[in-house]
Amino acid sequence: MTTGTETGTAADEFADLPDAPVIQRRWMTVVTGGHVGGVFWHPHKPALVLLHDAGASARAWDDVLLALDRPAVALDLPGHGRSSRRVRGDYRPRRLAATLEEAARSFAPADVPLVGSGFGGLAAIALKAKYPDSAGRLVLVDALPGTLSPGLRLWPTPSPEFTTRDAAADWLAERGATDAARTARLEAERAEDGTWSWRHHLGSLPPDAPTALDDETLWEQLAAIPTPLLVRTEDGPLDAATLDRFRTQVPDGDIVTVHPGPGALADLLRPLTH
Repeated sequence: MTTGTETGTAADEFADLPDAPVIQRRWMTVVTGGHVGGVFWHPHKPALVLLHDAGASARAWDDVLLALDRPAVALDLPGHGRSSRRVRGDYRPRRLAATLEEAARSFAPADVPLVGSGFGGLAAIALKAKYPDSAGRLVLVDALPGTLSPGLRLWPTPSPEFTTRDAAADWLAERGATDAARTARLEAERAEDGTWSWRHHLGSLPPDAPTALDDETLWEQLAAIPTPLLVRTEDGPLDAATLDRFRTQVPDGDIVTVHPGPGALADLLRPLTH
């Protein structure tokens, strides 16, 4: 295993974050091939491991972690952010479990909560089910099997190249994305020929890559995980029928409803970091 560190402060990549603490980018090579990157908040051992939604990156957690003000590490899922792409383009949750477990085990203590949003929540279920001792309590944010996350409603889909970053933002907005301008700023990158494309792989998957990334069969694995916590955002993607299914099939789980916004989620996560 090889690891590395790139230190960032509010003066460079994270200049958009007011009063940001010390932030570091780290990476590690993994047995399954390639490398996984993570963004570390505060120079202490992480008290949370966080997984983002499809088509995003570790930076999707910026506002929550800024409000939380606790040591944490947000991972880039394989094929996203600064993590390696997979040649075959296979990003199904079960296929990500071993890679993410290795990264989480290397980057954080084994007993800290594992928090997954959207598609990252499905990956978190697969990780926790296969490696029950490699993470603490499972926390799902607007994420359950068989329920398309906001990110998965946009991806995977073929994406054109764009002449400007603003054009990339407009394309996302037309497809119903929220906060498209910030997403384009963080997730679009410029090629040598001047065109812009997505940093993640979901917009340019190989023709034979699996495109059904949701996995309803993860319900059985979720039911076997002790005391998972489901965080439901008011007016979020989880409907009443899905919540009833969680109550029925995961009787050991808890549901908490929070107001939209990073502050409310940070307030909920803060007690879990002690």
